Amino acid sequence: MDSLPSKLPAGMQLVNDPVNVQGLEPEYHDIVCVGGGTSGVSLACKLKMKYGKVPDMAILERLGGPAGTWEANSYPGCACDIPALVYSFSFRQKTDWSSFFPRQGEIRDYVRTVVAEYGIGDLFRYHTVAIESRFDKATGLWHVIAATYDPKNPGATPKYTYFVSKLVVGAVGGLSEPNKCTIPGHEKFRGALFHSARWDHSVDLKNKNVIVVGNGCSATQIIPEIVNEAKHVTQFVRSKHWYAPLPQIDFPAKPWFRWLLQYVPFFMTLMRTITWLVLESHFAMAFSNRKGEALRASWEKNCRKYVQDKAPAKYREQLLPKKNELMVACRRRVLDSKYLPALNLPNVELLTTKLERIEEDAVWTSDGRRIAADVIVLANGFSPKAAGAPLTLRGADLTLQEHYDKYGEGSQLAYRNIFMSGFPNLCMLVGPNSGTGHMSVIYTSERQQELLMTIADPVLTSARPAEASIRHLPGTPASPDLTQIPTYDVKIKAELAEQHWIVKRMRELVFSTCDSWYRDPKSGRVTAVYPDWQWKLALRCWFPVWKDYVYTNLPRGRKHARSTLIQKIGCALNLGGVPHVDPSETPEIKAISA
Repeated sequence: MDSLPSKLPAGMQLVNDPVNVQGLEPEYHDIVCVGGGTSGVSLACKLKMKYGKVPDMAILERLGGPAGTWEANSYPGCACDIPALVYSFSFRQKTDWSSFFPRQGEIRDYVRTVVAEYGIGDLFRYHTVAIESRFDKATGLWHVIAATYDPKNPGATPKYTYFVSKLVVGAVGGLSEPNKCTIPGHEKFRGALFHSARWDHSVDLKNKNVIVVGNGCSATQIIPEIVNEAKHVTQFVRSKHWYAPLPQIDFPAKPWFRWLLQYVPFFMTLMRTITWLVLESHFAMAFSNRKGEALRASWEKNCRKYVQDKAPAKYREQLLPKKNELMVACRRRVLDSKYLPALNLPNVELLTTKLERIEEDAVWTSDGRRIAADVIVLANGFSPKAAGAPLTLRGADLTLQEHYDKYGEGSQLAYRNIFMSGFPNLCMLVGPNSGTGHMSVIYTSERQQELLMTIADPVLTSARPAEASIRHLPGTPASPDLTQIPTYDVKIKAELAEQHWIVKRMRELVFSTCDSWYRDPKSGRVTAVYPDWQWKLALRCWFPVWKDYVYTNLPRGRKHARSTLIQKIGCALNLGGVPHVDPSETPEIKAISA
């Protein structure tokens, strides 16, 4: 993946002036969606259901299939830690999951089945990387240049395509860009070195000395699967986690349960609702109050007992956080049934010493120990800030990074997690502060898609732009024959007001006190997780606060998109609003001011 196209050829540029597309002919679509994982698939299906036809949409996907993270992550043991009843599309439920927590292959096949059933397969442009994108203020259109590469020969010159659209949607996923290997000497390693999300299936682990760097969810799933094949496995523990026993729920595979799901009306809805409520209740552990403290203490007790029962005594100190070392809910919980027992095997070693450097056939620890290495697996997490790379976005006046620098002290921010002021007709699904440590990201993304479809309806239902507008290059003089399409944008005052609410709200939660990837290292703000219940997120997606938006070129003088009767009632009751926070209450983010 590191060898994929990352920049335009010399002389071609879209984000910077003067624009030069080197004679590429524009290819128009109503929507360009960057990312073809579960969010991109779901959006295409929902648009088809709403408008009664397959949308005019180009989905740019850098991998070779439509399942996103379930295409990229194919490491041994890869599985979902969210129940399948909730980790699935609301509009297309599956009644024959093999288990409560399905494995990667089954989820991938499920997504592919949905793509086929909804007839959206032709929308995908696989092995295609979006490089630069820019909004044209003269027409209201977005311009995107993407590169399609040959997966069998990624070093070959890619084919560049120039897209023009009314709407650009980012659906790249928050955890799509693996952290790089920064260990000194890794370039000299003669064996195979790869990230867990880029598993090299051509590598035979039989009788090999394998080094695994990391001990989060991925490493926990990998190690039990490779210990019986590898000669020796050495795991370097970077930080501690709370390991809890994976619930052993086998009824999803029972014929009687599948029959009920398939033939009894509302049974699927009932089971999905119960599962959702149980998961949602776990958010209570994040609160810095007595109830949250009690729930965390109960979870901690359960985790400590599990480690005491299953892990070898020599590793318990390395596995169990000390008192006040790591609060429950500060990091995503790790559900396990095989990892701790695998640590009892004689060919597995757990180390907490720092992996100091790598040489041709070994690694060195900080205490001077040399360990033979044939294969190195990096399970060292992902970079949320790098999600969507190498795409550079330029809105009406600023690039996306310039927007973050000006208003977010360099770290990410957004309105309702998906909109950024100054970027009309743009949406970044599962954007800043979208994540949770307890809920299905598919649920979150679907709610955000519903907000997008409400806000963007006047854009999507407008007429096809004139050919002159499609061919107009951003940053060049506008001719009299240009026409503008309808646009929406969010007010900067509203975007910043939401950031003050997020910061204040985080003070009530444990996330703001944690040392984890949830917090942006530059600003110190928590930018990865949502600071409230998911049912409140849903309300904020279902009931837009129209005064926070600015529309242009709407027909018949309308001020915003149409609302249903239910939405009008909900908006009147401010069901979709967030509490107002005076900026003086959040002086630590004084750089973020309206």
